[in-house]
Amino acid sequence: MSKVNRNEVNRNEQNATISPTTGLTPQQEQACILLASGENVTSVADKLSLNRGTLYKWQQNKAFVCFYNKQCQEYKNDVKNGLLGLHQQAIATIEQLITTGSEATRLKAAMWLLEKVEAIEVGDTNIRQVLKDQCTTTNEDWADFTRVDEKEYKRQLKAYGLDDE
Repeated sequence: MSKVNRNEVNRNEQNATISPTTGLTPQQEQACILLASGENVTSVADKLSLNRGTLYKWQQNKAFVCFYNKQCQEYKNDVKNGLLGLHQQAIATIEQLITTGSEATRLKAAMWLLEKVEAIEVGDTNIRQVLKDQCTTTNEDWADFTRVDEKEYKRQLKAYGLDDE
């Protein structure tokens, strides 16, 4: 890993503009995109000239987690769309394999992979909804009566650098 001046990283982090949409700096957004694309923490830290500890700290930030989840959802959707485009070839391959009985291992591996991609659970992607849910309480006597603490919600939005809706 290349040498990283921690004071410089911290200073850059403090001076960076926070997006009112995501509540993240451009560098944090880039880290989410790289992590969601399959890069490991060490690789992302090197590419962005960060300390790995900074990335681990960011991964505790709700806005970071939501943006990361949103990127994962987009990658998953891309894979699904790509797979849908291959459906005719997949059907033809399955038909051929059924009649020839060859390449069974490849078919099993492909099916396993498709099942795994489909089974990937992606968490919350909307930081505003996460914060609103966090600021919502339910009346103990009336289970279907909920109240949003608007003052706390606005404070949370501000804490994440997000615009008030």
